[in-house]
Amino acid sequence: MGDSVIREPADRRVKPPYGRAAVLRLASWFDQADAATAHRLFTAAFSLYPARHLSGSTEETIAVAASWWDVPPADTSAVRPARGGALAPAEDHSAQQVRLRDTAEAAAHWRRSAAEEVRSRLAELTPRTGRITLSQAALGVLVELLTRALGSGDATAAPVSAGDLELDIRLHVRHDADAVLVLSEDGGDLTLTGLRLCATPYARTEPEHGSDAVADTDTEPHTPVPAMSGSDDADNLAV
Repeated sequence: MGDSVIREPADRRVKPPYGRAAVLRLASWFDQADAATAHRLFTAAFSLYPARHLSGSTEETIAVAASWWDVPPADTSAVRPARGGALAPAEDHSAQQVRLRDTAEAAAHWRRSAAEEVRSRLAELTPRTGRITLSQAALGVLVELLTRALGSGDATAAPVSAGDLELDIRLHVRHDADAVLVLSEDGGDLTLTGLRLCATPYARTEPEHGSDAVADTDTEPHTPVPAMSGSDDADNLAV
């Protein structure tokens, strides 16, 4: 459109409710007033009066959308300001916050202890057949890590693992078709077939393969089976 300027017709421009002269006069009043007068002037000029809540009734029904300028004034001579109710004190949730914090700290403590138990009981690669007794909390941590490890890849193709940095634990899982491991706790037994497990600190990406001798802490020991190679699948662990 080049340098042309579109101008709005003068009769359509929005005109301010007060002229420049009125604004300058108000400014001069503020300039000459002391602090108390300036406060009163400011309140009056900008209609900043405190709200007054009145109660009462009128005989004439007035439409909600009617302007105050067009309706007859209401007689408030006998009307008294409504009494405001006392504000309820803010509720103190400090005790509840303390209980929630203590519960969270206790849960974190038991999970750390459970992870330490799992690392201790599974410090070496589990044997092909055996039974390991764990506490309920330790079994919960172990099952959680086992679920995540098996969900991260195909354990029959290559070893998989899953870890928890906060608990400083990593569970390594490898496939062995002949493996049968019974995890026992007070609520019952969990039997894992075709899997061998090892738990290490989180930073360790490969397990330490120990003896494959059968371990059974609750029943008569089984006859040991020949040891497997300690490095057949270690290099293929998926972190």
